[in-house]
Amino acid sequence: MTAAGAGQPVLAVTIGTAVAATGATAGWLLALEGDVLRVVAAAGDKAGRSLASTVPAGAGAAGFVAASGQPLAVSPGGEDRFAEGMSALLGRPPACILAVPCLADDVVVGVMELVDKVGGGNFSFDDLELATMLAGIAGVGIASAADHVPAVPAPSQLGGDLARLASADPARYAGVASAVAALLGG
Repeated sequence: MTAAGAGQPVLAVTIGTAVAATGATAGWLLALEGDVLRVVAAAGDKAGRSLASTVPAGAGAAGFVAASGQPLAVSPGGEDRFAEGMSALLGRPPACILAVPCLADDVVVGVMELVDKVGGGNFSFDDLELATMLAGIAGVGIASAADHVPAVPAPSQLGGDLARLASADPARYAGVASAVAALLGG
């Protein structure tokens, strides 16, 4: 079993520990970056080939967990929507998936996804508890990663937010507008 991480040794150790302790054959730590999940660390068979891979934030088990903030343990069928996303890297449907949110300050910043227990079987409640604890550590690591950049609002969204602020609190808007104008050189 190998563990790999893109410049993030804590994340690589965390996913490696999760894979080994739960008996998974592979696992990924995915950072939520806007509308995609990016692999920032991986462990298990052929771990390195998935590094920096991205999947849509709503795809598969990891996408469900990122959106809901709730853990998920499933044994998907061949056509199951939870077998999409990162599990597709296996080249076959996984027999079982355990995915838990990685939180920082109660905000989902990523997902830990583990697949296929060695020797078959499903993930246990103990596996879920252990993965949840390790995902908490990973959440802090993902949030503090030097290359983790928070999502920047689209200009239209920012414009709408400024318009709402101008309507709701004209004095505060004046201060924000002055700061924005100064930043823009105007």
